[in-house]
Amino acid sequence: MKKVVFLGDFNVDIIMDSLEAMPVADKEVRCGSFELVIGSSACIASCAYAGLAGSSWFCGLAGGDYFGSFLRESLAARGVRTEAVRTDERLRTGVTVNLVSGTARSQVTYPGSMADFSMADIGPGVFENLGHLHVSGIFPARALLPDLAEVLHRARAAGATVSLDCQWDHTERWERLDAWLSMVDWFFANADEACSMTGARRAEDALAALAGRTKCPVVKAGAAGAIAWVDGRPAAIPAPRVEVVDTVGAGDNFDSGFLYATIEERMPLLEAVRFANAAAALSCTRRGGTGACSSAAEVQEFMRTRS
Repeated sequence: MKKVVFLGDFNVDIIMDSLEAMPVADKEVRCGSFELVIGSSACIASCAYAGLAGSSWFCGLAGGDYFGSFLRESLAARGVRTEAVRTDERLRTGVTVNLVSGTARSQVTYPGSMADFSMADIGPGVFENLGHLHVSGIFPARALLPDLAEVLHRARAAGATVSLDCQWDHTERWERLDAWLSMVDWFFANADEACSMTGARRAEDALAALAGRTKCPVVKAGAAGAIAWVDGRPAAIPAPRVEVVDTVGAGDNFDSGFLYATIEERMPLLEAVRFANAAAALSCTRRGGTGACSSAAEVQEFMRTRS
């Protein structure tokens, strides 16, 4: 079986839930719970793909600290191969602190080793027996951005398909995006990201603009589902309605659901988007990013009962 490699951001999430109120300067607030869990878009997506029974590998850079070891062990425990995760003892692993009060959520991120992740950390073994490369959460990896096009080129030269979910660019300049878009088979973005990178006001218009720049763009529209480009026009694929518990990781479960449906199950585009919508919706019924991952059988049964 050829491997599917997830490459990108590598950090833990610290979740401080049920805050009495959101923090303000010079005032202490208390929370009801505290968790240390797998974080980052790429890590959550790799776990979701492994949970669906796909051949999931991870490529990233860890710091030489407890958080780096925690991530390695946690990914491995969920069936993700971590041989391509490099450790730099001089660095500290990235951390995102999530502050949650009711439906309000604030995040504070320390990029850590993500900022130093570079081409030098991607060994030649990554491209051996490679079936697919998924790149996610790439903008914090500032050292890799100039060479990402070369990474995508090497994956294609190895005969692999490529997908990209670059996540939000806090500068909103979306530098080098066109060079990446020209080399990917599937491109994922949420509606806000798609509108920002294209200058469009509506997700449908953003999708149309992206369709002229990349092979197969898919815009994730949250509770509304997703929009795909089919026969020269946007096609809306609704998501199943669920009682939402937590939306963390829903977009990453969508990506992995789509890739599993396409790569492993050979589903056509619209069927793959429906499967991805179901995987994302099902993840929203459970707490956490990786804690919400489902098996392929669970997603298929969920689709059957919600049809």
